Amino acid sequence: MADAKMSVTIELPGSSMMTPQECGENPDNYDRNFMLLSVKSYDKKTKKFFFRKEPLEFKTRKCIPASHVIKMSAEAYEYMTSISCPEWFIPKGGISKWKAMTPEQRLEAHLDRTCKALGGKSYTYVVFGD
Repeated sequence: MADAKMSVTIELPGSSMMTPQECGENPDNYDRNFMLLSVKSYDKKTKKFFFRKEPLEFKTRKCIPASHVIKMSAEAYEYMTSISCPEWFIPKGGISKWKAMTPEQRLEAHLDRTCKALGGKSYTYVVFGD
């Protein structure tokens, strides 16, 4: 298997709730929520029912956003930064525009397309040295 040349982390929609073990006793790992409840009560003097509002406070565990990590080989990195124009870019600006882009812009165009294909919101990447 080839060594990884770069790592891409794509943030996906959705999340998973932290486990009680992850939260521990740290209060920063909990969200405080408030709600007003309408409570039906009876007044004995007037012999009528009425509603009073009572505040309710509760805590929920925070959520960790879902992410997808992709490790790419040196061959994939070289393809994404090369001057050969991919077929999906030709309608967007043509071969001359692709060749005028810097290698970093070409890489980000490929990664943006990958992120959208996976339904991601955003991405970050790290290119490892040789």
